[in-house]
Amino acid sequence: MVVLRESGGCQPIYKDADEVVTFKFFHGGKLVKNRKDSQWSYLGGEVSWFDYCEVDYMSMLELFGMAKDLGYGDGYDVSFYGEEFGTSRLIQIIYDSTLLACMSMVPKSNSRVVVLYLKVVSLTSSQVGNDSSDKEYSCSENDDSSDPDFEDSDYAQSDEEIELLKNDDKWFEGYVDHSIFDNDPNAEQNDESDNGEESPTLTCPNSSQSEDDAVGEVRRKKNRMPKGEDFRPEIDMGSPSFKIGLRFATAELFRKAVRIYSINCGRELIFMHNDRNKIRAVCEEGCPFVIYASSVSGSTYLQVKTFNPTHVCSKGTKNIHATAGWLAERYSGQLRLNPNWTAASFVEQVHQDYGYRPSRATVYRARAMAVDIVEGSYSKQYEVLWEYCHELRTRNVGSTVIIKSEMEGDRPRFQRIYICLAACKKGFLDGCRPVVCLDGCHVKGPHPGQVLSAMGVDANNGMFPLAYAYVEIESNSTWLWFLELLSGDLNITNSHGYVFMTDKQKGLIDAVNALFPQAEHRHCLKHLYGNFYLEHRGLALKHQMEAIARATTVPWFHAEMTKMLQLSKPAHDRLMEKDPRHWSRAYFKTDSKCDMLMNNLCEAFNRSILDARDKPILTMLERIRLYIMLLMAGRRVLCEKWHGQVGPRIRKILEKNKAKAQWCIPKAAGQNQFEVMHHSGRTFAVDLNGHSCSCHAWDLNGIPCLHACAAISWFHGNPEDFCDAVYKKEAYLRAYQPMIMPMTSQDQWMKVNLPPLLPPKYHKQPGRPKKTRKQAVEEPKLPSNPYKLPRYGLPLKCANCGGEGHNRSGCKEPRNPNIKPTRKRNIAKDKLAVRRRDGGDQSGGQQSMQLRQRKQSSTSQGPSQSQASQVAAASLSQPSEAADAFQSQPSQTPEPAKLSRVQQRRKRMKDQQRSHFVKDPFFHP
Repeated sequence: MVVLRESGGCQPIYKDADEVVTFKFFHGGKLVKNRKDSQWSYLGGEVSWFDYCEVDYMSMLELFGMAKDLGYGDGYDVSFYGEEFGTSRLIQIIYDSTLLACMSMVPKSNSRVVVLYLKVVSLTSSQVGNDSSDKEYSCSENDDSSDPDFEDSDYAQSDEEIELLKNDDKWFEGYVDHSIFDNDPNAEQNDESDNGEESPTLTCPNSSQSEDDAVGEVRRKKNRMPKGEDFRPEIDMGSPSFKIGLRFATAELFRKAVRIYSINCGRELIFMHNDRNKIRAVCEEGCPFVIYASSVSGSTYLQVKTFNPTHVCSKGTKNIHATAGWLAERYSGQLRLNPNWTAASFVEQVHQDYGYRPSRATVYRARAMAVDIVEGSYSKQYEVLWEYCHELRTRNVGSTVIIKSEMEGDRPRFQRIYICLAACKKGFLDGCRPVVCLDGCHVKGPHPGQVLSAMGVDANNGMFPLAYAYVEIESNSTWLWFLELLSGDLNITNSHGYVFMTDKQKGLIDAVNALFPQAEHRHCLKHLYGNFYLEHRGLALKHQMEAIARATTVPWFHAEMTKMLQLSKPAHDRLMEKDPRHWSRAYFKTDSKCDMLMNNLCEAFNRSILDARDKPILTMLERIRLYIMLLMAGRRVLCEKWHGQVGPRIRKILEKNKAKAQWCIPKAAGQNQFEVMHHSGRTFAVDLNGHSCSCHAWDLNGIPCLHACAAISWFHGNPEDFCDAVYKKEAYLRAYQPMIMPMTSQDQWMKVNLPPLLPPKYHKQPGRPKKTRKQAVEEPKLPSNPYKLPRYGLPLKCANCGGEGHNRSGCKEPRNPNIKPTRKRNIAKDKLAVRRRDGGDQSGGQQSMQLRQRKQSSTSQGPSQSQASQVAAASLSQPSEAADAFQSQPSQTPEPAKLSRVQQRRKRMKDQQRSHFVKDPFFHP
C-alpha cells in the first residue's frame, strides 16, 4: 500500500524478504546541466517520499497517480526522469520496462530508495482536454464541437480580440526571462550537449513548432549575453575551480573561493583590486596567473570575465590565507570526533594535507574557534537558554525546569537552573526506595560553578537520577533552594521514612535538617574517614572503623568500640564524639530497606558527566539529559534479560550469603521459626514469616542474611522468594518504564519573547586551568615506577646529619667524616679491564691462572704499588711476559686456611664458571 510520508517523518526499515521500495520525488524545480562535468542536477523545488511501494505492482499509471497526489493533476504535463541502469545518465521514463530498470539499481538494504525527478509544465485551458498530440483522445472531423455553428455565445471572442491575444503572446515571449533549459539560439540544430550526449527533452511536448521558431527569432534579435553557470558554495567551495562566465552571488563569496583556491594550489594570491563591484587577484611578480570578476549591469552578483590559470612559479611553504579561521572551519568536523586533539598532531595533519606548518599560536586560536563552532560559545549559549527550557518542557510534559536570574539593567543575568524530568519523578515514586543521595561537583571553564545532583536507589542497588542543577556556588542558600524544589517534585509533605545520604558538604547538613527534620540523615563513611585520617593514621585503625560502621546490632557496636579503645584511645574518643545514628548500621532504621554506608551513587554520576563539566552550559545540560535518557532506555532493555526475580547485584549478594550459610546449622522450631547455630558458637533466631533475623541484617536491607539462607535451605527453598518487594523485577520495570522524550536541534526550537540571558560574571581563575581533580589525603598516588612499591608515609632521613625531610645528597650540613662514601661498582667495566689486561691471544689455562692469581692478590695484601704498576705496564706491552713478571714478584700472601669440603666444592664451581667465561672467544662483558 503506497503511503505519502508526512513532513518530518522517518525512513522505514525494510526487511530482506520485503519487495517494497520508497520513491523519492524531486518536484517543483528544474534540471540543470553542469558544464564542468556534464552532469545533471536538480535545483529548487521540494522533496516528497512515497513509502511501502510494492515492486510487483509498480507501473506508469502508479507514477501518474503519485504525481496527482502531489498536486499535479489535469492542468499539468508531467514527465519522469531517473538514472539509467548501470550509468549515471538521466533518462526519461516512459514505459514500465524503463521504470523496472531504474528500480533494479536500488541495493538490497534496509532503506531502499528510488530517486525520480519530475519535470512539470503548466498547460493552458485550450491544451487541457484537447491535446492534438494524443491520437487516442483527439477530436474527429464529424465531431459537433468543430462545427462553427456550434459555439457558446457567452464565451465567444471577436476577430480583434483574437488578433490582440496573438500579439500579447509574442510580446510575452520576447520580453520574459526564459528558463535555461530552452534551446540555445547559438546551438546547433541537432540540440546536442557539449560532450556529444543528447540532453533530456525538457520543453513542453504540446507546444507547436511555429511558436518555438518565433521565440528563437525574438532571442536572436535581442542579442543578449548568454547566461553563465552559477557557483554553488555547498558543492564547489571545497575545491573551487574558475572559468569564464562563472557567476558568484556576492563579492564575499568570490573572495572566499579565491582564498581557498590559493591554499589548495599552494600559491599565495594577492588581491590587487578588492572592491564591492570588481575584484582582481594575481600571483607573484612574473607569474601570468590572473582572475578578474566584476558586477554585471549594476547587479549584486559578480561574474568572472578574465581568468588565466597558468602558473610558472613554485609552491610555497607559507600562505597568508591559511588563517586560524580557515583552519577552524576546515577541521571542525575532525575536532568533533577527536576532542583531545593535540597541537602537535594538528600541525602534522595540516602539513600532510596542504604542505603548510602553521605556528602554535595559530593552531591554538584555530582550535578555540573550532570548539566554538562545534560546541558553541560559552556566552552565546546563555542567550538561547529560555528556548531550551521551553523545548524541554514541551517534549517532556510534567518536567520542572526553573531558571533563577537577577536583573542587571534591561537584561537578566543568569544565576542558577534546576531540572527535574517527569520520567525521573514518576519512576522514583513508583519503583524506588525512599532514599535520596545528595552531592555536588565542580564545573570548569570561564564561568565556574557547581552541579548539584540528587540520586535514588533502584531495585538493583543502582543509581537512579532524580534531579540536577547548575548553581554559581555550593552553599547553604543554594542547597536550600535545590532541596525546596526537590521536595515539591517528590511531594514530600512528611519526611518520616525518608533517608538522605550526604557528604557533609558546605551547608548541606543544615539544609537537610531544616527541610526534613523527621528524615534519617546518614553521612558517607569515606568522607568521615577522610577527616579521621588526618589525625589518626594506620591500617588497623581504618579496618576497625569499618568494622564499627558495619556492626548491625548495638552490642556488636559497643564490642567493636572496645577494640578501638584498645588500639588507640584518642581515636576512640574521636569516634565517640560522632552520633552513631549517622554512620553505623546498628542505629539505622529498617523502613527504607537500605543499609548503604557510602555515597557512591552520586560519585558515580559525577564521574559519568566528567566530560560534560568543562563544556558551555547548554552543551553540558544537553549531555546530562542525553546520558540519563540512554541510561534509562538501556536498563529498560537489560531488565528483560534477568534470569530470576531479582537483579544481578542482588543475586550476587545472595550467592555470598548462601556460601557462608554452609557453616550454619538450622534447627526448626515450627511455623517457619528457626534457631541457627554458627560455627563460631553464636546462635541466631530467624523468623521467615516476618523476614527478620536477630543479627538485624535482614531487617535492614530486606535481603536474606546467611542465617536466613541456612534456614531456607532446610526445606530446599529459594532465597529470592524471601527478598523484599523493592528488589523484584516488577519494581525495577516500574522505575524505568517512564521514557524521557528525545529533543530536537536548536534550529527547530520555538522562540520565546523573553530578553536573552546574560552569562554569569566572568571569574578569571589564577594559573593554568586544571584538568584533574584534587585527590584526597588518604587516596593513593600513582607511583612513578610501576615496578617498585612506593614509600607510602615514610619520611626521608638523611644519612649525614640524621634529619628528616631530605637525603644526604641534598644535605646542607658539613660532611660527617665518620660516614664512609658508598662506591658503586661497575661490573661490566671491571670485566672489560680484566680482558684488556689479559689479552685475547692467551690460552684458556693461562687466563684462568691469571684470574685466580688476581683473586688471591685482591683478598691478600698483594704486591706494592710500584710492582703492580710494573705488572700493568707489562700486561699492556706483552701479555705473556706480564704473567712471568707477576709470578717473579715475592709473594707476601700468608698461607690460606684449610677449607672444609663444602667450601672446597663451592670454590671449584666458581672456578669452573670463571674459566667458562674466559674461554669463550665471543664473550663481551
